[in-house]
Amino acid sequence: MKKAALILHGGCTTFDHGDTYELEHQAKQKLSMDRIIEKGWKHVMAGDSAVTVAEKVVNMLENDTVFNAGIGAVLNERKEVELDASIMDGTTLSCGAVSGIRDYKNTVSIARKVMTHTKCVYLSGAGAQEFAHNMRFKKTPRKDFVTEYQLYSWRMMKKSILEREKRMKGTVGVVVLDLNGNISAATSTGGLTYKMKGRIGDSPLIGSGTYADSRFGGVSLTGYGEQVIKTALAKYTIDLIRFKGYSAQKAVEESIKELSRLENGKAGIICIDNNGQIGVYANETYINHAYMSTSMKKPIVGCLPK
Repeated sequence: MKKAALILHGGCTTFDHGDTYELEHQAKQKLSMDRIIEKGWKHVMAGDSAVTVAEKVVNMLENDTVFNAGIGAVLNERKEVELDASIMDGTTLSCGAVSGIRDYKNTVSIARKVMTHTKCVYLSGAGAQEFAHNMRFKKTPRKDFVTEYQLYSWRMMKKSILEREKRMKGTVGVVVLDLNGNISAATSTGGLTYKMKGRIGDSPLIGSGTYADSRFGGVSLTGYGEQVIKTALAKYTIDLIRFKGYSAQKAVEESIKELSRLENGKAGIICIDNNGQIGVYANETYINHAYMSTSMKKPIVGCLPK
């Protein structure tokens, strides 16, 4: 059988395990991960291209209110939702990204349209909004983006600086190796809870939050975007595979070690290398993730770094 693999993440963070609301939320994420990895794997085995699977699986995460992307995205300091996403085809190195999206929940699909229907890589703000409208994406009422959980997090962070350290992070991402040996990666997010209006993190930045090169591997990140940007961590991870011959797991562990040199250098990484090996690691309490490959009998869904 040809090699294929799929891994997805639902964000990483650290929280007080005495917070029952947070524990309930993590349990809901795990249930969703179980469902989504099964559905995504069916697309892989049906022969869908890596970039198509990446988009479809991220759409599933964006459509689920328990993840910080699409309909479940966090609120900025003005209690608004601003969405960012990127996607990359590792065989052609084609990529697309958008930021500052409002009213459209499937942000990664807009990013893919940027990749396939323009000569650009990245559209932001009003230009990205106009492009989404011209591509006939359907709007979602703004009130539908404001979930009970995100309101809870917003209120907690507004009253406590300490809570901001715990609750700011969250993203979704996918890496796929398809049956033809092509690798793609995609990332989508609402950013940081209580973020400054207009703030953009690593998720829409190719080489920082997302990168794929089918010759070597693919990566998606989650965490403190500002620090991830400074280290161009997605490309750094792929370069460890390319130039040092690291496996996916060794590469993600080394990347987190590099990031940890920085103050607040906190993140989680998922990776698939060109041999179909999977890597996942974080220097937070947990990174919600799920993965499956042709060498496995059933998917693995987990919370803690390896």
